[in-house]
Amino acid sequence: MSQSEDARLRLMAARIVAQSRWPYVSTVLYNLKFVESNQVPTLAVDEGWRMYYSKEFVLQHDADPLATMLLHEVMHCVLRHGPRFRAINQPSELHPNWNMAGDLGINHVLDESRMNWGTFTPLRFQQFTRYQLTSEMSTEEIFFRIEVHLQEYPEDGIPVMDCGSVAGGATRNYEIAKGDSDNSAVRSDQQDVMRDFVAQDILKYSKSESGRGTVPGALLRWAQDLLEPQVNWRQELAGAFRSSLATMSGRRDYKYTRPSRRQAAMKVGESELILPAMRKPVPPPIAIVVDTSGSISDEEVRDFLSEVDGIARTHGISSGIWIIPCDAQVGKIQRVKTRSDIANIELEGGGGTDLRIGIAAAQVIRPTPRILVVLTDGFTPWPDNEPSEFETSIVCLSNTGAQKEVPSWFRTIVRGA
Repeated sequence: MSQSEDARLRLMAARIVAQSRWPYVSTVLYNLKFVESNQVPTLAVDEGWRMYYSKEFVLQHDADPLATMLLHEVMHCVLRHGPRFRAINQPSELHPNWNMAGDLGINHVLDESRMNWGTFTPLRFQQFTRYQLTSEMSTEEIFFRIEVHLQEYPEDGIPVMDCGSVAGGATRNYEIAKGDSDNSAVRSDQQDVMRDFVAQDILKYSKSESGRGTVPGALLRWAQDLLEPQVNWRQELAGAFRSSLATMSGRRDYKYTRPSRRQAAMKVGESELILPAMRKPVPPPIAIVVDTSGSISDEEVRDFLSEVDGIARTHGISSGIWIIPCDAQVGKIQRVKTRSDIANIELEGGGGTDLRIGIAAAQVIRPTPRILVVLTDGFTPWPDNEPSEFETSIVCLSNTGAQKEVPSWFRTIVRGA
């Protein structure tokens, strides 16, 4: 038997072992196409779910630790690390940092499941204590924490990791064309269907007699979030707007600049009582501070703004919506009055994050906004005190991990559970 045949058979055996451990990921596990390559040092997967392997590396390990490594690559596929890296809009050359962030979270789950790594030593959180990383953080939070740390301590550096384009970054030079006749790529829509199957299988297995209590918590939460989201962020956001707008539009006050319609009846001889007229205030503009530090994609922002615009115009916001892009400084402040304006919004950024200056910019807009909305992942300093200018302050988070950091005076909505 040749070394190539031996390595391929060993991977096939490892796949059977991996299936026996986590049967609920079989849909993805058996859709990984094995491709031998002399350009990868270990294992790597592309965005079409073709897994490249070094036969020399494979032959150094038995099926049991190889099964752990296969499950590691499956997790990159399941967790959509490639699309998520594109979503945070970071330079491709930073993908090793993102790859490491994803690896740390995945390996923690595998370690919690007591997976055997053999003689291979994976990346673990305890190797990066100076970075102040924890297993409770999302991949995005770990990535940006790494970036912040390296800006302060560039000499620390990080290991260069590469699990292939499945974990983000540009197509690698060893990756074959998507339409390769022998190993065609799995299309993104097919991948979405397979993830749904995996999530369904996880929930089903977790409720079975043999699987109860055995599914890793991170995988179970992922499946529940995908199939059984607890909060509809659109409904939550609409509710927050409706209650705020109803309160403001329902207010009436007296004013003397315009005579009351009953004024003529108040003249008696030489005397006249001046009656105030009633005034119903025009709904004020809305200020939306958009985090442009790189953690939220343009697609997410426009989806969010479309939702806000639809809600606002339904309830008669004639003064428009002010969009305030902000990373560590305020970008071009733009006024949106029609739905067509949203397509032309300019959202420049990509630096650090300090949304306090964006909120401060909203405070000086005239006429003063009465509703403040902040769209962010939440990893930013917040003002020490609630701004008195706003009747309602809403933060729409893209990351649940930062929810505890948001001040209590914000109404917090978690977007895209």
